[in-house]
Parts: sequence; C-alpha cells; structure tokens
Amino acid sequence: MPKTLPKISIVTPSFNQSEFLSQCLNSVLSQNYPNLEYVVIDGGSVDDSCSIIAGCQDSLRYWVSEPDGGQYDALNKGFAHTTGEIMGWLNSDDLHTPWTLQVVAEIFSSCSEIEWLSTLFPLIWNREGMPVRCSQRPGYNSKGFFRGENLEGCGWDSRGFIQQESTFWRRSLWERAGGRIDSSFELAGDFELWARFFLQAELYGVA
Repeated sequence: MPKTLPKISIVTPSFNQSEFLSQCLNSVLSQNYPNLEYVVIDGGSVDDSCSIIAGCQDSLRYWVSEPDGGQYDALNKGFAHTTGEIMGWLNSDDLHTPWTLQVVAEIFSSCSEIEWLSTLFPLIWNREGMPVRCSQRPGYNSKGFFRGENLEGCGWDSRGFIQQESTFWRRSLWERAGGRIDSSFELAGDFELWARFFLQAELYGVA
C-alpha cells in the first residue's frame, strides 16, 4: 500500500430519510478512512434529518439543508464541493460494507489502468440494515452495456444492473465525461452517467 491513500469523495443526497440516515452515515464514517471527504446534501427535510446530520458535522467536509431539484441536482451540488481523486455516492437509504473504502483505495492505488469499478456481488439490505441477498454479475463491458445487458427486464440478454452504491470512479473520468449528472432524468441519471463513462473507459468488476 502507498504511504498516502487517495482522497475519496462521497456524496449522500437525502430528503426526509431520518429512518435510514444514521445507519447510512455511520456505514461511511465508521470505516475511519483517513483521507475521506464526505458531503451530505439534504433537500430541506422536515423530519429529524438535520439533527442527525448535525451530529456528524465535525466529520463532514460540507453539508446543507435546503430545497433542491431532486436527487441528481443534489448530487451535482454535492460533487461541486469535493476535490477527491476517487468519487462515488451513497443514497441515504443505502449502506457501505465496513471494508468498502479501504478496498477501493487499494485497487485504484495499485492499478492505474482502472478508471472506474463496481462490485460483481451486489448486496441487498433490509430496513434494519442487514444484508438479505447477494447476487452475482458475470462482468461488464461497453458492448454488452449498449446492447442492454445491464437493463432490468430485458429477457435473456439482461445480466443485471450496475449497482450504483458500489460504483466508484476517478475524477479524471468524471471530468472527461462531462463533470455532472443529467438532472433531467427522474430515476435513470446513474444509468445515463454509466453510458458516458463507457464511451471513455471499460468498467472493471471487483469480486
């Protein structure tokens, strides 16, 4: 391992998600990754979200609670406050495994050819924060992606979606691909971002 770990920037968008928010924030902060830049963008919640975020503010790079244009608008706002070499986002009702950031740092530090990566074994969590299902992906490639292999419900050609919370990329790739998420999409902003990434570099799967 290199002496200096790469800075990892994580953004969490949230709106009225106090039921899950503490577990989400803790799944990132409890890893004690020494070069973490964590940003939380709240959309003006009226539940207990702000008090939960404020309780962690000493460990955050930046946070705000104000109305926004939705999840992807919040993410663009959040990423604008980051500087890390490695980037990713974690929705407020998702979790990272305890080893996520260390593994991501090791891979990117050791393999300069990798510009983005995602898991081959995506986990599904229940409302109590327990993993309840683990599936397997055979791998990823741009030709298969644009053929529809990573679209759910595409019959025999579908190999499963690319799990957003398990996907990380280099800032250089983000900038070459436009440096923002298309907020005109209601639900598919991540899929559209992956399409732009695939035009620049192949996605590596991590077992």
